Amino acid sequence: MTTLVLGHLVLDEIHSYDGKVYHSPGGITFPLRTFAALRGEDDCVRPVFPYGPDAVDALERMRSEDALDFSRCWEVEQPTTRVRLFHESPAQYNTQLVSSLGPIPFERFAEELGQAQLVYLNMMTGQDILLEDAAALRGDGRLVYIDLHMIAYRVHRDGRREPTASPRWKEWVRAADVAQCNAREFDALTGCDAHDTAAGDARGQTLSHACIQELFAESELTAFVLTRGESGADIYRPDGSCLHVPAVPPARLVDPTGCGDAFGSTLARGIAAGEDMEIAAARAARAASWVVSLPGSEGIRGLRTFLRETAA
Repeated sequence: MTTLVLGHLVLDEIHSYDGKVYHSPGGITFPLRTFAALRGEDDCVRPVFPYGPDAVDALERMRSEDALDFSRCWEVEQPTTRVRLFHESPAQYNTQLVSSLGPIPFERFAEELGQAQLVYLNMMTGQDILLEDAAALRGDGRLVYIDLHMIAYRVHRDGRREPTASPRWKEWVRAADVAQCNAREFDALTGCDAHDTAAGDARGQTLSHACIQELFAESELTAFVLTRGESGADIYRPDGSCLHVPAVPPARLVDPTGCGDAFGSTLARGIAAGEDMEIAAARAARAASWVVSLPGSEGIRGLRTFLRETAA
């Protein structure tokens, strides 16, 4: 299976809840290293993104440690996208955008698009690709998985990010076969309450029937994924069903940065490979648990061994 991975590489400065500061490649690094760890003999992972001179060493490490091919990525003169993350609690954080590169031009990935069975797009900055280019991703039987992420935020002049819906967020949803966001992002995008109890679910966390039905009515989604941190995730289907995916407690809680990315990329690969949703989702929850136990993106290459050792 060929997987096309789109989204900005980010150099993270992570201020953890315990006062420690980590510097780590982030952004698209999390799904990239996850796909690399899950890769089978016939799998090909093709990332496409720009990077600045300050990220050359990070790419060399990933090329060496994760056997990733960055030949379709290109160096620019500007600094690589940088983000500061400030933890409010062990599981929640706010972010500040320090610098950002512009959208990935369509011509940079158009040829790769025709060869891909899975397109994984994570809107790390909110301008990773243009909306009109996102609308051209679907087709030819490939699965398009979009983590909406920064579509749900505005950036202030000081770089501080605030949950605020893009006026065109529904068009982003329509570009996907499977869309993902977290509860905070969902609230900002839709105006619905991700903890609405209207559906009468015992957990008190199922979206109202009207809200989720509207989402499917205005798109061609085959699934909508709502991640809830330590409360797990819910996967909604057009037939009104909802699969709750319990969170897997981590061996230790170090840094939640990237756990949603690990969950989404693991789930996306499973769906694209034709796996049963419950099996793919359970594996995704274990992948997220592994990433939570790591500082930044370091150590994700151990995911393959962890998943094998924790398989049911």
